[in-house]
Amino acid sequence: MLRKQTMNEPMYDVVIIGGGMTGLAAAWRLEQARRAGLPVRYLLVEAAPRLGGKITTRTQDGFLIEHGPDSFLTTKPHLLTLVRALGLEDELIAPRTTRYYLVRHGRLVPAPEGIFLGVPTRFMPFLRSPVLSWPGKMRMGLDLFIPPRRDEADESVGDFVRRRLGREALERLAGPLMAGIHSADPDRLSLEATFPQLRAMERTHGSLIRAMWRARRQRGSGRSAGRGHRSPFLTLRSGLGRLVDALQDVLDPQALNIGVAVSAVASHQAGYTLALSTGATITAKQVLFTTPPPATARLLQSIAPDASQHLHRIRMASSASVVLGFRREDVPHTLLDASGALVPRIEQQTVTGYTFASSKFEGRAPDGYVLLRAFVGGDGREAALSLDDTALVQQVLDDTRRLLGIQAQPVLTDVQRWEKARPQYDVGHLDRVATIERTLPAGIAVVGSGMRGAGLPDCTRQGIEAAEKALAALGFGRPAETPTA
Repeated sequence: MLRKQTMNEPMYDVVIIGGGMTGLAAAWRLEQARRAGLPVRYLLVEAAPRLGGKITTRTQDGFLIEHGPDSFLTTKPHLLTLVRALGLEDELIAPRTTRYYLVRHGRLVPAPEGIFLGVPTRFMPFLRSPVLSWPGKMRMGLDLFIPPRRDEADESVGDFVRRRLGREALERLAGPLMAGIHSADPDRLSLEATFPQLRAMERTHGSLIRAMWRARRQRGSGRSAGRGHRSPFLTLRSGLGRLVDALQDVLDPQALNIGVAVSAVASHQAGYTLALSTGATITAKQVLFTTPPPATARLLQSIAPDASQHLHRIRMASSASVVLGFRREDVPHTLLDASGALVPRIEQQTVTGYTFASSKFEGRAPDGYVLLRAFVGGDGREAALSLDDTALVQQVLDDTRRLLGIQAQPVLTDVQRWEKARPQYDVGHLDRVATIERTLPAGIAVVGSGMRGAGLPDCTRQGIEAAEKALAALGFGRPAETPTA
């Protein structure tokens, strides 16, 4: 219960709840507005003892470990723009290789060159690849003749890929690539919310393969589909934790309340009153929720019951990241020139995929050593997460011996569990999000990985846009000039 407000309780123009990427981006935008001369008073409240959310970079014995995202997509420009504004452009690095493997019948098979979202953009590498059987390849070819779906309703990624490319393409190629990004079950994952460009290709070109081939011709010579192409992913030389540190450095220290939770939110004549875990109470004209859907739903229950109910319906999946360090001589050389491996559900392994971290990016392991990262869990694949850390590491090592051929004991192991931390974009997700947004009271915004995009660039965009809407609602408008960090 909130106690009655007193005259001594601080009033803020904007309070941001949550200090992950979305909250940090919102705070950064408000800080830039303040530096540009707008008298905006903001506060970011984060329950954890540190900022950054799922971005977790640390070093141990010369290894650089990422348990959260290890890179970001540059085709969505919002985070790249922020990195440049923070003066971190010189620290950007690209993957050293884009080669990766798929597991088929317990063996590593190189992914064919020119595969984009499970669709071939190059003919001969795809035909020569053993990733799919010949009947599976022939079924994919029928995509050129299958008419587009007329129904405009959302459908699952699984239904879409099966319809256009066939069951084997879903199980062996598109499913691991597309659903794996979201730790999701492809038969529940919304196409509209995650890969709308595929539906657009079907509508425009009548065929995914035809659309990809035309796009490749337009790019000229196929540079972005072949060997040596420039990767659409980048990271920072010292890890993405550097981004969090840079953001924290440019924010007003008085605007950060770290290690403090918001326990309740109530309406107030001046906006909203927030009770903090310290016993303090603050008031805000605008409140930006960037917390995961379950936490946001609890806080909104009294002031926005309909939105809270729909937020509760966004399912959350659990996963774990298991990092393994090995001596270089103990690792097969075939793993040293690839960025990772995907393990399809049909293989029925504990590990869902690997990142060969020290092959993918420079500076991730000391000389003479190799760093691997195994992924466990995701929607429908969470059974192994009931194991304790010791048993989970052993299960991952058993898979690693079978799949990767590494027989030696690791010199380093580290486990990070993400309990109910991955929002699931089920079919109809965007309709649910629209309903949530429509039923929110004035002065409340809900953004973040559970809403309109889970990747770092989408979270950055959502945070900045929410901050700009809050400024507009407060009557500040848009400053004539926004300085960089």
